[in-house]
Amino acid sequence: MTPRTKKQFEEMRESRKLQIMGSALELFATEGYGHCTISRLAEHAGISKGLMYHYFESKDAVLAAIIEHGLNELMELFDPDHNGILEADELVDFVRKVFAAVRAHQEYWILFISVIMQPKVKERLNDKPIVQYGFGVLLIYAYPVFEFPEELIDKFEDRIIEMYK
Repeated sequence: MTPRTKKQFEEMRESRKLQIMGSALELFATEGYGHCTISRLAEHAGISKGLMYHYFESKDAVLAAIIEHGLNELMELFDPDHNGILEADELVDFVRKVFAAVRAHQEYWILFISVIMQPKVKERLNDKPIVQYGFGVLLIYAYPVFEFPEELIDKFEDRIIEMYK
C-alpha cells in the first residue's frame, strides 16, 4: 500500500472537520448551543472526545468554524469579478445565488440560521451583519419544516432585489 500524501491527509482532515461541523450544527439547532458540551458533540459525531479536541479546541471553536464556513459560502457569491465594486447587476445576481443556495440546501440554512439566532450565540455575533438578516427570521418560523412554498421564496427574493436596486 502506498503511503498517503500530505495533500491526502489535509483532504481527510478537512472532510472530518466538515463532518463534525455538520453534526454539531444539527445538535446546536435541535438541543441548543448552551446545552451542548464537547462530550455530547463528540458522541453525536461518532468520535471520541480526544479526537474532537484534535480538530477543535472548544465548543466555541466549533461554532466559529460553522459560522465562518456558512458566511464564506455566501461571500463567495458576492462581487464575482472581485473588483471591490458591487454593480447593480452583481447585487441582483448575488441575491439570486443566495436564494438558489437556500433552495438547494434548505435544511442546512434553516439549522444555520436557527443556531445563530439563539441568545447565547447571538451575543457573540452582535457585531456581525448576518444577525440582522430578516430572511433568518423567516427560516426560524418555518423550523423544523424543511420545505417552503416556492412562490413565497420567489416573492421574498424579488422584494429584496427591488429594495436595493
